[in-house]
Amino acid sequence: MEKLREMNKSIFHDNLMLTINEIIDNKKIDEKNIRFKIIPVYEKDKSFNGTDDLMRLVALSEKNVGNRKLTVDETVNLVACKSPLVPIWINISFNRMEEEKFIFNFETSLRFRKPSLLRNAETGHAPFKAILKI
Repeated sequence: MEKLREMNKSIFHDNLMLTINEIIDNKKIDEKNIRFKIIPVYEKDKSFNGTDDLMRLVALSEKNVGNRKLTVDETVNLVACKSPLVPIWINISFNRMEEEKFIFNFETSLRFRKPSLLRNAETGHAPFKAILKI
């Protein structure tokens, strides 16, 4: 399996949009009509480092992301602020329509790792995985 060698905000953005297109079956929607509800997932029995703790306690804290619906750019700037370290995995799923906005769940690991360690490389848009509801 091809390991990802590089990660920056631009690649992170492109991979996020590829995931969105997979979920909405390549329907054209304007990026400004997309919002994300960030849902940090604390994985028990996993080891965390200083960067992970900083992101968990500050950037991805309940106070910072709890009830907010973030734009694509806000999400990329927040979650990829330590690039090339990004969450080891991120699950994206469609939540609902709200006032002509597409709301997506952005479930994210709180473990930030270098590109070669990211999961979901087989999707072609690591670390993202489209969660398709049936």
